[in-house]
Amino acid sequence: MRRLVPRAVEPNDVESAYADLAGQRAEGRPYVAVNMVASVDGAISVEGRTKAMSSEADRFVFHFLRSLADVILVGAQTVRAENYGPPKVSEDRQAERVARGQAPVPRIAIVSGSLDLDWSSRLFTESPSRPLVLTVSSADASEARQVADVVVAGKDRVDLTAALALLGEQGVGVVLCEGGPTLNGVLAADDLIDELCLTIAPALVGGDVGTGVLGHTHLDDLLPMRVVHAFEDEGDLFLRYRRTAARPADRASRPVGEALAPTDDDTVEVFNDIMADLDYPMIVVTATDGHERSGCLAGFATQVSIHPPRYMVWISKKNHTYKVACRADTFAVHFPASGQHDLAELFGSETGDHVDKFASCEWHEGPEGAVIVDAIPRWFVGRITETFDSGDHVGFLLQPLDGECRPWSGQLGFQEVKGIPPGHRA
Repeated sequence: MRRLVPRAVEPNDVESAYADLAGQRAEGRPYVAVNMVASVDGAISVEGRTKAMSSEADRFVFHFLRSLADVILVGAQTVRAENYGPPKVSEDRQAERVARGQAPVPRIAIVSGSLDLDWSSRLFTESPSRPLVLTVSSADASEARQVADVVVAGKDRVDLTAALALLGEQGVGVVLCEGGPTLNGVLAADDLIDELCLTIAPALVGGDVGTGVLGHTHLDDLLPMRVVHAFEDEGDLFLRYRRTAARPADRASRPVGEALAPTDDDTVEVFNDIMADLDYPMIVVTATDGHERSGCLAGFATQVSIHPPRYMVWISKKNHTYKVACRADTFAVHFPASGQHDLAELFGSETGDHVDKFASCEWHEGPEGAVIVDAIPRWFVGRITETFDSGDHVGFLLQPLDGECRPWSGQLGFQEVKGIPPGHRA
């Protein structure tokens, strides 16, 4: 179990979390992502529209996802209910698209078997490129062809598998579907949804909640998906799921961590011998949840990004500091100098489950309320933006906020402290 919120992030973190959508591809057809908003109780609209559930952050994600797609797919009923207009993409986003080899603005594709659409609406008269209309051979598309490019797929019902294949032949790589639920359901029934971006609005709608993200579609079996990421902003949850290749094995019958457990003892022994002779830097990490303080000596840490600067620290799940860190918003990462063995022993051989380590050293409250150990000359405070379960340790991704870099005699290394008995088993 991991705590996902609160975890403060910057706008560029959100963009980088979604940006890979533009490069996704599926075999034989475009990659299909569905983007929807729903209330806590499952409603996908209020009086037929989504506006009441949308927020500033939701609109940011909505427009950013649009800027990544080649084609925006939407059902005719949603076009009518939401009064769809032409897609709007800023000049900066257009430049990004062109640099990726995309058209400056994505095309709108409307799915309609009846072709009951207002051909004089701004969607058709003001779009920077002609919209696509996906329809059936039994429909009279003569009027549609005057303002749109018509794709015929199916006789009496739009065959989305065939329609997407035709779009793929035209060079379309990524399709972003914005519903409605009937269209989503047809895509799901044909197993054409590669990922789902879902905003959960912090509200109850009540009454006739409606049909849900997939409408009334009945699926013969579950379509398993995995979580790609989860963000929170003022109560809104931004969830991104990706379709898995097959149904995962029954996790209830498998001990936790079995998938990560090594099977070759000889390989493990060789790996441990290699690690034991390395001299990687040691750090002291401190955390507070506002009520409880904790700190530990850690050896699993490294910088993982230059622009923007990011640092990762891994902490054992059995460590007292891990328990506090799961409730904290920031870490203070200290870099002890060579020779600071007493501090290494204090934070490495004692456990916060039994002693207050901070009663044995001088410390002060630093930026964001972080706990700063006075004797350690170099440190920074980082905001926890994400966590990663990597086995018996959990990684905490940090965005640097503030710090200090005083003179020192060089960094404390693992070989100096590996004789210190640990306060707990890893």
